[in-house]
Amino acid sequence: MRFLPQPVILAFLLASACAADLSDPGAFFAGRSTVTVTRANGSTFSAVLFYPATAQGQGASFDPAGAPYPAISFGHGFLQGVGQYQSTLEHLATHGYLVIASESESGLSPNHANFALDLSRCLTWLEQQHADPESFLFGAVNTGAFGMSGHSMGGGASILATAQDARVRALANLAAANTNPSAVNAMASVTVPSRLIAGDRDTITPVKQHGQLMYNNATAPKQLPLILGGFHCGFTDASFLFCDSGTISRAQQLAVTRRLLTEFFDLHLKGDQSRWASVWGPGSGEQSDISMTLDPRASISPCEQMIEVGPGGVATVAFAMGASVGGAGAYTLLLENAPGFENTGWDTATFSSNVSVGAGQAVEFHATIGAPQSASDGQAGAWIISARREDDGATRAWARIGATVSSDAPCPGDATGDGVVNFADLNEVLASFGQSGEPGTVPGDLNADGVVNFSDLNEVLANFGAACR
Repeated sequence: MRFLPQPVILAFLLASACAADLSDPGAFFAGRSTVTVTRANGSTFSAVLFYPATAQGQGASFDPAGAPYPAISFGHGFLQGVGQYQSTLEHLATHGYLVIASESESGLSPNHANFALDLSRCLTWLEQQHADPESFLFGAVNTGAFGMSGHSMGGGASILATAQDARVRALANLAAANTNPSAVNAMASVTVPSRLIAGDRDTITPVKQHGQLMYNNATAPKQLPLILGGFHCGFTDASFLFCDSGTISRAQQLAVTRRLLTEFFDLHLKGDQSRWASVWGPGSGEQSDISMTLDPRASISPCEQMIEVGPGGVATVAFAMGASVGGAGAYTLLLENAPGFENTGWDTATFSSNVSVGAGQAVEFHATIGAPQSASDGQAGAWIISARREDDGATRAWARIGATVSSDAPCPGDATGDGVVNFADLNEVLASFGQSGEPGTVPGDLNADGVVNFSDLNEVLANFGAACR
């Protein structure tokens, strides 16, 4: 097996799959109604519920076809009514979400801590409706799939609420503002994946003073997607006093916002694994209208392996997986075709389907790539190997594998270079087992990673008896 220079196959690996435009409406109509939520102390506040419906608009009949539905609690911005976010919240409803938006704390002196409690209380109201035979939401709420969101002040409050509410599975907010108590500080207590969406032209809650600090303080899997040309008021349906502006239109920004919210909640609340590539995977950094910073709190290294194998040859590829604070735990290993590649005739496998890794630790795992016996020179394959976090079933670390077929490639597992894989090769690897040095200089270092270990031994065993050249 020979490792190729990165440019040889990188162009193949940059291919991306086409997907439906998630900024477009989903399969449902969006209904809405005003509801009354009761706090633990008996006081009440109003909220607007957006829901999948059989027709569009106020009071439309609920559509139970996709129930039980995941639900999101949304917090409005300072001095902003829920109506300022109607297009975005209706959009989520068309994609099969219940969205409840509190109308509390709308005055000149809002209490951020109380607002966060109200956002959580909205989720309690949904639980109560789900359990009430007299409610149209009876049995229709997925109470195990709650999310938090909000804009500006409401975005900060959504962080406070998530930090103290164990029912929340995912957090995605818009231009979140720091609050009192501090949402920046509260991010350290958020244990679920977060997507802190912001605009890079925001002058009301500049990302350097708000979103970036929140991202920096987060220890759970986290993302900071910046909408290029986006502005603070671009997240609302209309301008208001002292609004800022950006280099894109409000309509453009809202379309990007709808996509970013929908794909994130689809993955983390619905478990739709088809979204993982655009949320955490290869597509996350290839969207031209955003600049993405993310950290799944785990990593696979090297991030790319480029190999060459002969027709019918089998290569063993070694990876190391590490985790930081907030990423420790069990992961499921998955090996799948890279976007744009069918990899017909190739054989692939991982040596283990699960790994567990502690914070600050790393574990090694392997994958095998088998070229078609009848493959011609230059035939290429490409794969994505990923580690999906079992704790949330959605967050992933990933790496790329690329392979080309060459009849001049050394025989996989042939440590002695005599064209056959046999006991001589096994003895070569065992004699040097544990030795290390510059890649390619240590006898028995079949994968040229600078150390003779189990990955080299596995390569011999996987190809034992093969004859090449």
